[in-house]
Amino acid sequence: MTDSTAMPLDELAGLIGQEPDTSLTQVAEGWRVVRPQTISVIKRQRLSGVGVDAGVRYPAIEISTGLRGNVSAAANAAMRAYRLNPQSAIGAVQSAHSSNQAGLMLGSRICIDSEVPWHTTGRHLVRLAVTEAGTHLFTDPRMGSAPLDRAGLGVWRNGLQGIASVEANGWRVRRRAADVLWAEPLGWPAVRGATVRLAVMANSPRIGRGLDYGLQMPQQYAHKDELAGICDALNEQEWQNATGAPHIGAWSATDDGRCRYQASIPARLGRRMPDLPRQLLATSGARANAALDMQMRM
Repeated sequence: MTDSTAMPLDELAGLIGQEPDTSLTQVAEGWRVVRPQTISVIKRQRLSGVGVDAGVRYPAIEISTGLRGNVSAAANAAMRAYRLNPQSAIGAVQSAHSSNQAGLMLGSRICIDSEVPWHTTGRHLVRLAVTEAGTHLFTDPRMGSAPLDRAGLGVWRNGLQGIASVEANGWRVRRRAADVLWAEPLGWPAVRGATVRLAVMANSPRIGRGLDYGLQMPQQYAHKDELAGICDALNEQEWQNATGAPHIGAWSATDDGRCRYQASIPARLGRRMPDLPRQLLATSGARANAALDMQMRM
């Protein structure tokens, strides 16, 4: 039987090969992508589900990205949880033991068609991970095309306003403004106290203009080292398992001792992925349940 990830990999090569200053080399099970600041490896995988998806295996695309040069800041869990991952727009800064790359490594993962539709969203999320992971940690946000950014922001604003107030087994909107939505994810079952924030921002600190997504878990931790270890474990779980949500962001620690998952997507992609705000909200319940399972085991 043909692996269902083979065709998406070929498609990705053509898609990412259109990016300027990008070279691709075929490697075992995937592609190596070299860009001016990063080297990424895109591989096909079959991953076990966790949380509500436990017991099922899913075809997935895994992206590991290293910054070019000798960057070793990822060696410390507290550094990852309190400094690097809160700044990261795309990709989770993880310990280099998870890959063959030396120094800092960022992980992302998208399951094919089981989380978001592959053709309309999934392939663009892989492209996003390859082109953006790590770039906002050590460089200022890039200035995009003003007309393209305005169009993307407008698409996402309309998307936020079009999100239903309640979706069974999906979410319940708690508050809504012109550019921001706060909601409670309704999983299987709902994780009591978990909150989602979606914001269309003209001046995000990580990317400039774009869409910010955040999921905050309710449990608080008094000890910083314990919380840093849990954030590390959650990022490893997101990368190595199917959680029911596309892994394009990172878990990090909040000032009040909670775990928070965040991702920031540049506005220029708004017209390419118009339904992304709703899709991220719809998958938040599964992500929250997978995170809760991990927290309860630690």
